[in-house]
Amino acid sequence: MKYKKINDATVQCIVSADDMTEYGLTLSDIFERNERGEEFLRDIIERAHDEVGYQINNGNIAMQITPLKDDGLVVTFTDEGPMAFKEMLQNLKEVLQEFSAELAGQEEQAKVKAQQADQEFDENRRMFVFHTMHQTMQYAATIPNTYSVKSHLYKEGEAYYLVLEKNRLSYKMFNKISAQAVEFGNLIAVCEERMRYLEEHGECLIRDRAVSKLRRIYRA
Repeated sequence: MKYKKINDATVQCIVSADDMTEYGLTLSDIFERNERGEEFLRDIIERAHDEVGYQINNGNIAMQITPLKDDGLVVTFTDEGPMAFKEMLQNLKEVLQEFSAELAGQEEQAKVKAQQADQEFDENRRMFVFHTMHQTMQYAATIPNTYSVKSHLYKEGEAYYLVLEKNRLSYKMFNKISAQAVEFGNLIAVCEERMRYLEEHGECLIRDRAVSKLRRIYRA
């Protein structure tokens, strides 16, 4: 595993396919938030202290997880709150570009560009994975009724994936409601590849206005 300290509050860890094999993990373990996956993510945060001197200043850790083409992962985590989202996403873009270039030779630049475009993070969408429907509804209930959030809910395996779209929200408000989710689940970077995978392998439970519908059910 390779660690990079983005700032005092934010760290990025690249987990290779070999690392995953060594831990006996699959991507499903991570995204379905089972016991092995949860333990591995906790270990990544704990090891960051020894690797790059990371100190947790408060208990609210936002974590962003993105799969790589070689079945590895990029895990970025911060305790800086909403203001850290933009920097997290920018650093993720750079890592994906560097990783794509390493996997392909210089003679395959067209493939590299296509891969980068496929993995380009969509700044106007956020995806969160929750272990239970109850956690998903709890999060939805934290968003005030005054905000109309374009959102969709999927289920893949035992995990629930809530996709939020910025739509008419300001980035400040979009970051704020995104940061609220880290108490209940993990942030996953949204790219076209990930969305296609979810559409193909997951089940769409609520196509639109998922937050509003989940909020009503929870408060009923």
